[in-house]
Amino acid sequence: MSYEKQHELGLAGLALLRNWLVGNNKDAKPILEEIKGLIKKSSVEGEVTTLDVSKGYQAWAETYDSVPNLLIQVEEPVVRSVLKKFKPGDALDAACGSGRYSEFLNFLGHKVTGVDLSPDMLSQARKNRSKQINFLQGDLTEIPLNDETVDLEICALALTHFPNIDKALSELSRVVRSKGHIVISDIHPWLVALGGQAEFFDQLGKHNYVPNYIHWHSSYFESFNRLGLKVIQCLEPIMEQKHVKLAKTGFSLKEKTVEVALKDLPIAVVWVLEKP
Repeated sequence: MSYEKQHELGLAGLALLRNWLVGNNKDAKPILEEIKGLIKKSSVEGEVTTLDVSKGYQAWAETYDSVPNLLIQVEEPVVRSVLKKFKPGDALDAACGSGRYSEFLNFLGHKVTGVDLSPDMLSQARKNRSKQINFLQGDLTEIPLNDETVDLEICALALTHFPNIDKALSELSRVVRSKGHIVISDIHPWLVALGGQAEFFDQLGKHNYVPNYIHWHSSYFESFNRLGLKVIQCLEPIMEQKHVKLAKTGFSLKEKTVEVALKDLPIAVVWVLEKP
């Protein structure tokens, strides 16, 4: 069975599960018919390549900003609303990628440094973002900045790629000043548990993904407590009706099935932290 068909059957199954007991039986019948049709339909087994973070974002760099991304569509408005609350200062966009938050922080009046592991993503950032932003190559586990040099940090959609988040969080804590803030966003752990990966098609149309690892809220809390970081907010942006069409992209499932499966479920998690 192809990966695409497995994905569609799984999503339709989730729709049925969410509809069980508390839903509408009229919704369940057409979903069941869809599942029967998917099982009967023949499909070609497609090739999907697993890439590590370095090779993955090298392959993804050219298409990262041009292809709509459901996770970003759900996550970004919430993160932007959080970042607007902080007064301008020295800011770090850690694992900045193509610099979407570096640009936003610059717009808000911060003096911004963007750090990323991938030279290819940094190339896109330097080409497409403000020349006022200082982009540096570096790893989240060895951020190339001195201790306590920034007032505000954003680390978006990156920690999920680490089997263990402790070292990266320790580095984020090291670099931020006392009374400074760290904003972390990521794919919601329940979505990773159900198979959510950093999936993409490169400019040649090859299907790839960078592995995501599950980090439950309890794991975050343990790390935060160990580092003495104070949790100010935990936000869980949900998939709304306006996101359903994008969530359906690539599926032959009916829009209603995707809606029943995913609408009102959290797609991302956003942590707002203070360093005492």
